[in-house]
Amino acid sequence: MDDVMTGKIKPVKMVLFDVDGVMTDGSISYSDTGDEIKTFNVRDGHGVKLLMRAGLEVGLLTARQAMATEHRAKNLGITKVFQGMKEKLPAFERILKENNLKASEVAYMGDDIIDLPVLKRAGFSATVSDAAVEVLSVVDYVAKLPGGRGAVREVCEVILKAQGKWDEIMSRYTV
Repeated sequence: MDDVMTGKIKPVKMVLFDVDGVMTDGSISYSDTGDEIKTFNVRDGHGVKLLMRAGLEVGLLTARQAMATEHRAKNLGITKVFQGMKEKLPAFERILKENNLKASEVAYMGDDIIDLPVLKRAGFSATVSDAAVEVLSVVDYVAKLPGGRGAVREVCEVILKAQGKWDEIMSRYTV
């Protein structure tokens, strides 16, 4: 990791994630009754929990509205959930104001063109390996893994390592 990227990550106090295509593979399934079904990766979820244990705030910022997202957020202990945000930049600005944060103190991970305004404004921006070409060209970090398949966990680890918190986190898991 280069010094420029580390410099962008060090001030981060909050990490925001898009949902569809980042925390999931972007697929949406429907049951016969019309219920929306999403699949989330367990290791991605553990990465989110590691961020929270290290003292970082975590939130979800998504254009879609889905009960599956609410359930996943509740399961992970994420209380900052912003759904139905068709224009994400105004929501991002509101998040900054409500949490008394500067853009440089917020990381954002998104995967599609709707995410571009926030990716360009956030202090540290990341995406999945299978993101839209327009996104791949503007972010600070491109995960080696695709959405819903470990990319979130990878970015969580990058952040924790750059902030010097990884060794402390790992001390809980080594004997």
